[in-house]
Formats: sequence, structure tokens, C-alpha cells
Amino acid sequence: MRAVLQAVQPYELHGVLYYQLQYAGEDGQPRQARLSHDMAYKDPAPGDQVEVHAILGIVDRVTRVESPSA
Repeated sequence: MRAVLQAVQPYELHGVLYYQLQYAGEDGQPRQARLSHDMAYKDPAPGDQVEVHAILGIVDRVTRVESPSA
């Protein structure tokens, strides 16, 4: 699903970096996901356009959507 990141909260758990991401899908519904750093691209930030990949409703990867070159 395409989405826009609204908030990014990095945190550590047992020395591993995780992110709590708040995002809104194309339907405008606010959602959130918690995932380890290796399941997201480097340095996610609010306002980024992303593709949220999920299996059975569980987010397993978030990738940045690159804007087309002008």
C-alpha cells in the first residue's frame, strides 16, 4: 500500500534499532507499525512517500517511493 509517513520514533531494544512509524494510506486512515531497522530504508522521516508491505496485515517491510526525475 502507498502511504505517507506522519511520524517516526526510533528506539533501541536490547541494542537493536527499531522504528515506530505512523503513516496514512491512500484512504487517509492513520496506521502504525513497529519494525526493526533492517525492515525499513535508512533514515525514514515524516513526509516520505513509502510503500508498506504486509503479510496477513502484519507490516514486514517499508520502502521509500522515489519521485520521478523532472
